[in-house]
Amino acid sequence: MSIYTIIATSSIKAESDIQKYEKARSLKLHVDAIRRDYFKKMKSGNNLEQQLAVTTYLVDKLALRAGGEKDEDLADTVGVCTLRVGHVDFMPPSTLKFDFLGKDSIRYLQEHEVDPLVFVAMQKFCKGKKPDHDIFDQIDPTKVNKHLQSLMPGLTIKVFRTYNASYTLNKLLKETTPD
Repeated sequence: MSIYTIIATSSIKAESDIQKYEKARSLKLHVDAIRRDYFKKMKSGNNLEQQLAVTTYLVDKLALRAGGEKDEDLADTVGVCTLRVGHVDFMPPSTLKFDFLGKDSIRYLQEHEVDPLVFVAMQKFCKGKKPDHDIFDQIDPTKVNKHLQSLMPGLTIKVFRTYNASYTLNKLLKETTPD
């Protein structure tokens, strides 16, 4: 690989990152409406809408990755769209315990208290399914991203995660003392 190829590639990557951060910055203007939308859709009787709403909530509140972008020769890593019934334990009244391999085969073993609507919806999605069945059987990352783009042009799961990571970093920097 020539130095020109490396420079061109890194320049394209940098431009892509700049666009992602700018899109994440503009999400600040839309995030409240998006959150209202997913709570509204969680209450709908439409299973597809509920699955899109719950996955959006999990990306927003837990910063889960999309999932579904692995090669056949890699480990069975999981994201929000590829969660299976065996990856989640329900701890009433509204705590979910997740246990799965995330990016780079790093184990994700965490408990999160979630909104009761999410807890009930997740139980419904898992009901009657075996541990190796997908929780979100009507969606994939493409459908979730298409849904997000209907809420804000250019919004994707990755941009949403970038927004929340940037928001958290900014908050922590403000709380940090100079020394």
